[in-house]
Amino acid sequence: MRLFKLRRGEKAVQEQVSESETTYITTYPGIRIIPFTEEYRVIERYPLIEPFAYAVIGEHLETGNYLYFVDEPSLTGRAYRVYKTLLDYLLIEVPEIKVEAVSSYRELLEEMYVHVENIIRKYKLVIGELSDWEWATVLYYIIRDLIGYGPIEPVMRDDNIEDVSCDGVGKPIYVWHRKYESLPTNIVFESEEALDEFVTKLVHKSGRSVSVATPIVDAQLPDGSRLCVTYKREVSVEGSTFTIRKFRRKPFTFVELIQYGSISPEIAAYFWLLLEHKRSFLVIGVTGSGKTTLLNALATFIPPYMKIITVEEVPEINLPHEHWVRLVSRSAFAASGEKVAEITLFDLVKATLRMRPDYIIVGEIRGEEAFVLFQATSTGHGGISTMHAEDFHSAVRRLESPPMNIPPHYIPTMNVMLHIKRIKLGDRTVRRVVEVAEVISDREFNTVFKWNPRTDEHTSFIEKSKLLRDICEETGYDFTELLTEVYTRKRIIDWMVRNNISDFSDVAKVVTQFYRRREKVLKLVKL
Repeated sequence: MRLFKLRRGEKAVQEQVSESETTYITTYPGIRIIPFTEEYRVIERYPLIEPFAYAVIGEHLETGNYLYFVDEPSLTGRAYRVYKTLLDYLLIEVPEIKVEAVSSYRELLEEMYVHVENIIRKYKLVIGELSDWEWATVLYYIIRDLIGYGPIEPVMRDDNIEDVSCDGVGKPIYVWHRKYESLPTNIVFESEEALDEFVTKLVHKSGRSVSVATPIVDAQLPDGSRLCVTYKREVSVEGSTFTIRKFRRKPFTFVELIQYGSISPEIAAYFWLLLEHKRSFLVIGVTGSGKTTLLNALATFIPPYMKIITVEEVPEINLPHEHWVRLVSRSAFAASGEKVAEITLFDLVKATLRMRPDYIIVGEIRGEEAFVLFQATSTGHGGISTMHAEDFHSAVRRLESPPMNIPPHYIPTMNVMLHIKRIKLGDRTVRRVVEVAEVISDREFNTVFKWNPRTDEHTSFIEKSKLLRDICEETGYDFTELLTEVYTRKRIIDWMVRNNISDFSDVAKVVTQFYRRREKVLKLVKL
């Protein structure tokens, strides 16, 4: 027996449902849900959409393999028939509901319930009678399938999940879990038609279209997640595929990165000073190492009076600044599939130079747009970007090779490089900035911070910083005074960490107040 509780309007409903009454465990045709059996033991169970959907991490007793189970309520035969009938009527008669305009899942329930009540009054002879719990589950599945992401809606609401991917028909959907890493789920597409239709719906949610003529789509979903799709067998041998990279509505802050150990307070304070003086930096690392997250967190230190322009293929960067222009590249296709009227990153970065920005932030450089960015940094603009590379020297080799073709004497205009890695530390997978180095030349780097894997701490060599000495020459500060300023900001950051001031808006407020009312912040921190 299961016990559920649901609030409908002002009435609290509590009902027991016998397992023997349930017959339908999925509402999506062409999908198989692997049931949780005695072959598995529960490692962890936590709610996703209470009281309907839960995540269950199960361990296979024989193999020891982990599986991510999405545990949802089953539907009785009569409830399933009502679900199908209501869904047909709702698709015809109910206006589109904007999910982003609804603050909670309960609001969705309440708004959809109004529409369902109207449908019931109109077609009450066709709909039939259901118990309170059956009505609740029918409403859940209607919202899940009509407004949400269908069978992967619970997974998309799991804050522990970073990636959701499907490799083709007959293979389980995989997720990347922050705690358990890569896990297969109990959701499997069993027909190409079902997978093709699901992929088409995902792309439609992003406001784009996919077809045989354009079988690859890179887009952004309404919740901000990044979607990459291949359609049918045009480019992927085993049929349609999709990968969703989830992003938090509020990005990670430098305070959270310090709490997780990714960076140290002194590293954050160092960049706080550099960005105030319009220095440029490049974040390098492999896929999934946290490059964009780190860039976004450090960009918070850019003074609020500076003009920022971001250039991306898919908008991922989120800044607290008001004086900020967001530019996104565009791909356009003719009926023949030939690209027309395309606007590339190169076009956008060129355009930014006419807008007089203080900082140009490019989400990722990998082509000729890198040359324009380095030209901008060499003429006094601040530049920030990320790039795929395994170390500083391989990053420079990529920069100097086609299609980027950066001249060697331009390389030092990107003043600092940070190397971030995803590392196995004991039984945990963590992200760490393993080295921060100032770029002296295309062959010489001056390390100012280095991560020690034995102690899991960052060692500082900031007293050897050449950039800080350059700032001294510009501003007239003594080097000791500038180091004192770094440590003052470090103490402010320490105070924020101790008091758990980690929310994106709260962190931005402290940084802004420091620039506007420095003495007030110092007094608050008791410096």
